[in-house]
Amino acid sequence: MYCRLDRADAAARAAMRLAQPNFFLTFDRLGIDPFTQRFAITLIAEGTVRGTGGIRLTGDDCATTVPGLYAAGDAATRELICGGFTGGGSHNAAWAISSGGWAGQAAARHARSHSGGARIRRTVPVGGAGLRPTGTPGPADGFREVVAAVQGEVLPYRKNYLRHGDGLAASLRALDDTWHRLRATLYAGDGDAVRARQAAAMVAHARWMYTAALARTETRGMAKRLDFPAQDPGQHHRIVTGGLDRVWTRPEPLTTAPREVA
Repeated sequence: MYCRLDRADAAARAAMRLAQPNFFLTFDRLGIDPFTQRFAITLIAEGTVRGTGGIRLTGDDCATTVPGLYAAGDAATRELICGGFTGGGSHNAAWAISSGGWAGQAAARHARSHSGGARIRRTVPVGGAGLRPTGTPGPADGFREVVAAVQGEVLPYRKNYLRHGDGLAASLRALDDTWHRLRATLYAGDGDAVRARQAAAMVAHARWMYTAALARTETRGMAKRLDFPAQDPGQHHRIVTGGLDRVWTRPEPLTTAPREVA
């Protein structure tokens, strides 16, 4: 599909460049005038960047359910400030700045609350997937196969964009199989440990995403279902999801007013 912004007059073109300079930066670098020349457009999977969900926050200090862990920006849920629909700027930009400050201050307070330095405190390794396989370790580059398996279930438009319960369930079964295989065999060693953990995180996130999507049997905000195109007043709540070897979901009604972000 191709597009050309040829219906904009001179005043509109100047206003568009002033309002969205980043939009035109790529065109300028490629030597394309979007007002007179055609350019290709397509859908791009942006992950959680334009989503509203994310790591669940338990307080105004951006604390999570893990002691000492604080979330901010795109990693943290934004449903408290924008509900079920959001974009790439505006309140999201304000949220990134504000939550970063709140989370940073809280993390500093948490660190100061512990007597003694971090070096003298006892630490316990807790990571499993990608680091400590439950079975016989597989090849060192096994993370590549895991990444490809996730991409096969989340990148195709017919699976992740044109969502239907049957397709979501099929993708979730495939992702569950991938998770159980990687838990048993994925081990990249010291050299690629980060990549192995990233691959495991991709599978975990995809399973949370599709499990939550199946639990919301309606279309609301950015959550759209072809088999449930209407909004259901009985589902005016957030859905919390979690778990690794066994993924779970539960409704969490909104009971407090959203915090205003300046």
